[in-house]
Amino acid sequence: MSEQNDGGISLKDVCELLRREVESSSLQEVEPDIYQKIASSLGSLKGQGFEGMEAKVRDRMVELMSSSARLLVGMRQRKAQAGSEPVDYSRLTDEEKYVLDGKSESENRMGEVVAAASRGRPKVLEAISARMREKRVIVRFVKPMAQFIGVDMSKYGPFQQEDVATLPLENARSLVKAGVVVQVHAQL
Repeated sequence: MSEQNDGGISLKDVCELLRREVESSSLQEVEPDIYQKIASSLGSLKGQGFEGMEAKVRDRMVELMSSSARLLVGMRQRKAQAGSEPVDYSRLTDEEKYVLDGKSESENRMGEVVAAASRGRPKVLEAISARMREKRVIVRFVKPMAQFIGVDMSKYGPFQQEDVATLPLENARSLVKAGVVVQVHAQL
């Protein structure tokens, strides 16, 4: 692979990775930091201050690299989750493992609910419900908001634009949908 001097990767190389992945039925080996290199290249491209035709070329390159990266991630995830053959974890990037870990967690939760409901264990379901009612989400306000009473009957706010708060999940979902906040994902 040809590396750019910013630690990134060229559009041509990303397209070649995508081509190889599409043409093979098995998961291809990629550099463990491939997505970081793609992100670095995109950041570098976006930061270039071109005007006129050069800006249009840069914007098109950004669009093509972004699309290729999305397709690469999607293709590799479909192969990893296909289940027809065991996944070779040595061929997955840490980012891909992160996605699979989330899917596994989701499947485990589904199994918990199904098992509790089908085995007549209402106490387990009550505990799951209580955990969800107590779940808090970190949000950043993109619009000011007056004080309000949350689903937990606690007072929240008032908030100014760019304030960060921890809110009950149900309140956070409503505010995200209304465009008042964006969810802040905690770093690993």
